[in-house]
Amino acid sequence: MAEQIEQLAAPSSDGATAVLVLIERAARDPGADAAKLERIIAMYEQLKAKEAELAFNEAKGRILKKLAGITIVKNRPVLYEIEKGKPQKGVYEAFKYAPLEEIDKYLRPLLIEEDLDLSYSSEPREHGGILIRGRLKHLPGGHFEDSFMPAPLDISGGKSTVQGVGSTNSYLRRYIACNIFNIVVVGDDDDGNGGTIDEAQTAKILDLIKKAKAGPKYLKYMKAQSIEEAGSLEAAVATIAARDYRKAVSTLEEQIAKAEAGHASLS
Repeated sequence: MAEQIEQLAAPSSDGATAVLVLIERAARDPGADAAKLERIIAMYEQLKAKEAELAFNEAKGRILKKLAGITIVKNRPVLYEIEKGKPQKGVYEAFKYAPLEEIDKYLRPLLIEEDLDLSYSSEPREHGGILIRGRLKHLPGGHFEDSFMPAPLDISGGKSTVQGVGSTNSYLRRYIACNIFNIVVVGDDDDGNGGTIDEAQTAKILDLIKKAKAGPKYLKYMKAQSIEEAGSLEAAVATIAARDYRKAVSTLEEQIAKAEAGHASLS
């Protein structure tokens, strides 16, 4: 038990420190109830876990806020061959995308600054395809969150199986990074406008609005239609500009983090 107490005796917040004092007192008492001591230790560990989660959320929130001011452009074209029978010959540009290294160029310095690490692991799926797990971890406290995304192998353009694995791996990592940090890449020909947010983005913001208990001022701040104008909250949220999606999410997540920190302080 003494060894267990020694491991717990690390720098901590006021709440966790108070619990640690109780543990040390109980450990010195020869008549201390072992079961009660175990419960106090469990309480301490829960407090430390909550502190780690709050620190994680604050660090991520700061990154989201900085990313909101960064424009990542789709700068790599995907070329398709002209189908046989067509009068043209050669290839044409189907679409553009932002490669993983382009996203990482902006994201990696922010992760380092906040002592966050984004790592990936993969596993094969039944009937082919792979599943990629992205783990965002706050190194000081150890709290982490996982994001998963599966996909079949990309064997387009005559790729071999090995090439298909590499292509799919890169594709999934790119989308996981974008999902975790609400990154919206824009075309280099639309000046970052891109219309309004899509259905999935609307659903995410609606969920965050409920958690943040945000009111009409939020919609006004995001320059969206009011509930009265749109007919419903969902329809109003759907009028948020796609270029403002990261700002919309980071604003709500920052509000939620502050509320949780205030609640933890009162507790």
